[in-house]
Amino acid sequence: MPQYAIDFYSGYLEEVLSTVGSRDVTLVERYLRLGEHTQMVLGLPNYMMEGWREAMEALLMEPSARVETLAQAVAMASLLRDAGQRRFRMFTDSPDIPVLTDVLGHLGHADWATDLVDSAVGQMKGVDHRLRWGFLDVNQVEELLFTIFGNDSFKVAKTAAIAGRLSDYARQDAEKELLEVGIETQNSVSHNIDYLIIGSKGTGGTKHDKVKDLQDGGHRITVLDEDGFEALIHSPHPPREDWEEDTAIVFEQFVSALRHVWAFELDIYTLVYEYDPSTNVLED
Repeated sequence: MPQYAIDFYSGYLEEVLSTVGSRDVTLVERYLRLGEHTQMVLGLPNYMMEGWREAMEALLMEPSARVETLAQAVAMASLLRDAGQRRFRMFTDSPDIPVLTDVLGHLGHADWATDLVDSAVGQMKGVDHRLRWGFLDVNQVEELLFTIFGNDSFKVAKTAAIAGRLSDYARQDAEKELLEVGIETQNSVSHNIDYLIIGSKGTGGTKHDKVKDLQDGGHRITVLDEDGFEALIHSPHPPREDWEEDTAIVFEQFVSALRHVWAFELDIYTLVYEYDPSTNVLED
C-alpha cells in the first residue's frame, strides 16, 4: 500500500500563480536547478520525476489550461513548495486524509477538508491522485478562526515580552512558539506590548515593575505565568476529548497554522503526494 504525505505551507499563493506562463527564462533556469532538491525534500520516487524538466519549462513558458500529466503536476508542486514555508507534515495510508475531516468537522466545516487536499489552484487542476494540491482562502480562514476564538479578537495583532526564564523553553524557543501563532515579541517593556510572560526561574522584577506602572497609567497589559503562556500558544478551542493523541496534535498544528497565516496576511495551501521514505534524504 502506498504511503502519502501532506505538507501544509504558508506563503503568497498569488505570487506562485503569477509565475505560471510568465515566460521568464531566468525562472526556468532557477527551477531546473532546483529539481533534484525538490525531489529530495518532497520524498518523490524517481518515476515521478520523469519528464519533469520539459514540464517545468512548459509550465513557465507556455502552460496548458489544465495539469494533465504527472510531470506537470510535479512541476506545479515545485513552484508551490519553493514559494512557501512548510508549517507541518502529516503521513497517511490514504490520499484523502480522513483526519482532516475530523479536525475541520470539530470546527463545523468538515466539507472544507476537500478544499485542502483536492482543490483547483487558479485553473491548474490536477488529475493525478499521486500529487495534488489544495488551499483555504482568507474567508474560510477567518470563519474558522472565529469559531476557534469565539469572537474576532484574533484580528488584533498582539505583542509580548518575556521576563525571567521559562521552565520548559529556552527564550529563543518560547519566542518561536509565540511567532508560530502570530504573536510578535520584543525585548523591552513598553506600552506597545499586550502580554508580559513571567518565567518561574527568576523574578523578572524590573520588567514586571514597569508593567505595573504602565497598568496604573491605564495601559491594558496582561501578565501571564507559565501556565498562561501555555494557554496562549495553544488553541482556545480545545481538541475533542475522545481523540487519539496524534489527531489532537494535528488539530493544534492546524490551528497554529491558521493563526500564523492570518496574523501575517499569508495564504495556507497544501501538497498531497505519494511519499517514498528512501528518497527523502534531505529535510527542510
